[in-house]
Amino acid sequence: MTMNCTRTGEALLAGAGYPLPQREDSDFRLDRTDSDEWEITVVSSRARAWVHEELCNPLCQCLRDSFKVDVLGADRFLKQVHALGFRTEFVGTGGKDLF
Repeated sequence: MTMNCTRTGEALLAGAGYPLPQREDSDFRLDRTDSDEWEITVVSSRARAWVHEELCNPLCQCLRDSFKVDVLGADRFLKQVHALGFRTEFVGTGGKDLF
């Protein structure tokens, strides 16, 4: 059974000490790590296969499950994957949003 929580529901669960529900419907997660650095994490197996196929060069080392970019790189990457039908979970100070 999957549970779709709102941001308020997640805050109430976290405040009560319960673990936050894992969302299986996102492919990538975007976290802000620094004032000018963002981390994109590959969450789903479908996204992992796409990253391996499209972004890994046979002659160089493949990307890991997460990589850090600046805000323009994050914007460019997310526009590209959204155009392909992937979904992104954004983790911000107000909670999590799914795009």
